[in-house]
Amino acid sequence: MLMTISSYSSNSSTFSKRKTANDSRRSSVDRRKVKRLTVRLIAAMLFFFLLFIGFSLMKGNAVSDHPAVPAVGEKLITISAGQTLWGIAGELRQEGQDIRRIIYDLKERNNLTSSTLTAGQTLIIPAD
Repeated sequence: MLMTISSYSSNSSTFSKRKTANDSRRSSVDRRKVKRLTVRLIAAMLFFFLLFIGFSLMKGNAVSDHPAVPAVGEKLITISAGQTLWGIAGELRQEGQDIRRIIYDLKERNNLTSSTLTAGQTLIIPAD
């Protein structure tokens, strides 16, 4: 089938009008998808931010200056100047024991968050 130039041009202009109508629908759909995605991302970031803040606020109120009362078999010692957890653990260490485990147990029993000791501080020595 042969087409004349005039019918070809009229057909192409109709096609171009349809194309722009479809393009405008597609672009509005694309804009909606982008908006939805943006809202979802913002909601996810807000959720994780609030989760992070919640976990940051959850901390123990353990104070290492006032440990709990020693249980039966435990000893209470007062730290003098120059004493360290490593030195105390070395004195408590028995043959075959790992000194790192003793230090860990001392920190756990006394609610210590660091290995720094101050003179006059009291520590509970856990029972063996």
